[in-house]
Amino acid sequence: MPIDLLIVGAGPAGLLAACWASQYPVSTRIIDKHPSRKPTGHADGIHSRTLEILDSFGIVDRIMRLGAQEIEMCYWGRDEKHGKLQREKRLRSQPEELSRFSQRLLNQGIMEEVMIDYLREKGVQVEWNTAAESLEINHDDLPVVRVSRGQGEKDTIKAQYVIGCDGVHSWTRHQLQIPMDALSAPSEESTWGVMDIVPISDFPDIRQSSAIHACSRSGIMQLPRENRLIRLYIQLKSDDELAQQAIQNAHDETTPKRLLQIAQRTYEPYKMDFKRCDWWSLYHIGQRLVPEYRIRNRIFLAGDAAHTHSPKGGQGMNVSMQDTHNLVWKLASVILGQVDPSILETYNYERRPVAQELMRMDSDLVHAYEQQPGTGGHTSSVDEIRERYTGFMTGVQVKYPSNILVTTRKDSMARNLGVGMRLPSFRVVYQASASLLHLAERLVSNGYWRILVFSGDLHRDQNRRCLDSFAEDFKPRLETMRIPIEMLLVHSSPRTDISILDLPDIFHPFDESFGWDYSRVFADVDAYEGYRVEDGCVAVCRPDQHVGWIGSDVASLEEYFSFVNSCA
Repeated sequence: MPIDLLIVGAGPAGLLAACWASQYPVSTRIIDKHPSRKPTGHADGIHSRTLEILDSFGIVDRIMRLGAQEIEMCYWGRDEKHGKLQREKRLRSQPEELSRFSQRLLNQGIMEEVMIDYLREKGVQVEWNTAAESLEINHDDLPVVRVSRGQGEKDTIKAQYVIGCDGVHSWTRHQLQIPMDALSAPSEESTWGVMDIVPISDFPDIRQSSAIHACSRSGIMQLPRENRLIRLYIQLKSDDELAQQAIQNAHDETTPKRLLQIAQRTYEPYKMDFKRCDWWSLYHIGQRLVPEYRIRNRIFLAGDAAHTHSPKGGQGMNVSMQDTHNLVWKLASVILGQVDPSILETYNYERRPVAQELMRMDSDLVHAYEQQPGTGGHTSSVDEIRERYTGFMTGVQVKYPSNILVTTRKDSMARNLGVGMRLPSFRVVYQASASLLHLAERLVSNGYWRILVFSGDLHRDQNRRCLDSFAEDFKPRLETMRIPIEMLLVHSSPRTDISILDLPDIFHPFDESFGWDYSRVFADVDAYEGYRVEDGCVAVCRPDQHVGWIGSDVASLEEYFSFVNSCA
């Protein structure tokens, strides 16, 4: 018998895919050719939307505790007249209102460890030292992957679906002979060095994120990290002999010292040295993207297997994890027969445009960092690009286009609720307990859809009649849909004036063993103001916390759910 899902690659994208799959009764295996997780280094920027996703799985606390918080971005440049290195501006990294989580900086290995521990608790083990050797499609149109393990052991894995999360040199992509389209011309490509060090330095902003441009010297991007580390991205110029030596000896153990010498010239007159280097590498920068994310119906590419770019915006790990967060709930819903398989088409339709926007941002950012003085102003250019793309870089303002899962918005019932965007979070209180929470804290990643009903003030007779009518009309369809749905009510009445059991029973369902569910009704704190709800509305929140539909009438809501299968 085939398993339901095979995940190839246990980096951040593959591990999050496995975390998602563990929420469903589907059979999943995750394999990786390496002996264990990354020990250190690699990706390190964890943006707001990724932190929100990790919080929805209940695993963000350790990352928040260990990671360095990025609050400000400092911009340094050399005075063109006197050549003095000076701070030109200091700005907040992102507006506070974008998310309740600000960026953290932490090495990829710890990120992976957090997810591996979560999977272990769920009874899922990563199959390390397991290399995929061949992939074919059998007579039942199912992928068949042959693998080998350390002692020459062989295995054949048949799966309904395969996700290739196996990185930039993706085995899955090569087996399928899928090309990567170059989106940057060779003349636009360059090489940067990167290293994680414990600095011995008197640079004033050594614990701040900093963009440093120093006339004819190499540009540097500096980031604070955990355990007194910093990360340095160092431009390797084509006319710099030392930089070219580093490129030609990319794997030589002396390369970190060469990178340090290049950095020291940029930091002058400040000192820069290190005794401890945790990790280093060289990056050849270029933008590449596969033509399609879905291949032969049952195979999907995610993360670096589908798109590559520079590490400048700290996007690689984040966009990769957001790819699989978008995909796996759709796959599981199809595997379980809950929805029409046509929803799988939305993965490519929703996520590939995100990668295209990422390539544009990446190209703009790299050009700004490499820009010479007198060609437009380095620091203002970097600053303006970061500000322009802030919502995208943090991941919280990614908007999916209209499709079977995202309707076209036709009203203004809640002006700050964007169809196709992740649900922003504002404060409410539990009706039953008066406990304060952010609404997004209630939207855990467990496979459930949520229908959020903003009823307004239930003291108004019209609002109460509308609520009762909605509940009565929608309940028959709710009882026949095969997807798991929670009905959540947020009202704007004084909390103490409302009794949960007086409300329609779809908001407090009864269970013979556990009694009534008191967790689905909330009183407003600042959600109505934050979402700009006027006369009340209904919003459908998908399992990935993106808003799929906003309206008020049951007929339109039932039409939206036309892709959902009915119970027999």
